[in-house]
Amino acid sequence: MMRSNPPRRPAAPPAPSPGRSAAQRQREIATLLMRLDAMLKQSAELAQTARERVSVGGLARYRRFSRRVRDFFALAALAQERLDAAPEEMEDLIDPMTTALERLHARMVVQFVEGSAGFFSSFARVKALPIGTHEMCGVELRGVLEIRKFLDDPLYEGERGQALRAETDRIAALIRRVMDRIPPLPDFGDEPSIGPRGTLNSPLKGPNAHMPPGRSAARPAPPRPAGMQPAAPPAPTPSTEVRSLSLDQFEDDEDE
Repeated sequence: MMRSNPPRRPAAPPAPSPGRSAAQRQREIATLLMRLDAMLKQSAELAQTARERVSVGGLARYRRFSRRVRDFFALAALAQERLDAAPEEMEDLIDPMTTALERLHARMVVQFVEGSAGFFSSFARVKALPIGTHEMCGVELRGVLEIRKFLDDPLYEGERGQALRAETDRIAALIRRVMDRIPPLPDFGDEPSIGPRGTLNSPLKGPNAHMPPGRSAARPAPPRPAGMQPAAPPAPTPSTEVRSLSLDQFEDDEDE
């Protein structure tokens, strides 16, 4: 008599990979804070460079400054995520690191507002604006409005925050004034496009050229190649006739 094999025990699930230790997380957050501090110093230098000779390449230099500011806030958001996910072993360090991050954040907001105000106060008086100023200023206007949202945080309450909000609104007004002075670039596509301020631009070519936005011309049928015979009309479908049959007719067919 054969012995039945005992049922196999299910395989144990793989052991989870050990996570990073509290010391590793602490070093990571500290590294992010040091990088933010370095970016803060770099952006200050870029802001100073943008204010030099504003009329000659000033807007391009300002855009390098604003790009560095956007990179700073993206990295600051990552540092905040790391702080929110910090283990309990770092409880004594979370508050000091959070305070350091908030100070860096506030310093960058102030630096951006002051740098943008200094630049656009001069740029708004430039007589000859370069081609594409309307589109580039539209991008920078959206960046200023995003920074303006930061100032609604309770961190910026008080007279200092109120002054920063008023200055940011003044910067946005200066940018809009510059955009009103120079028309947007023509739309060389076939379909209407949306400009920096949300307006629809009519294309210069194609069937929809010079037509009001929201309307499109009917596209003509493609021309028939030369020498090509017209397609023959489809053959009529044969009509089906339904007749009533009786059993006598079936019997007559079998006799034949």
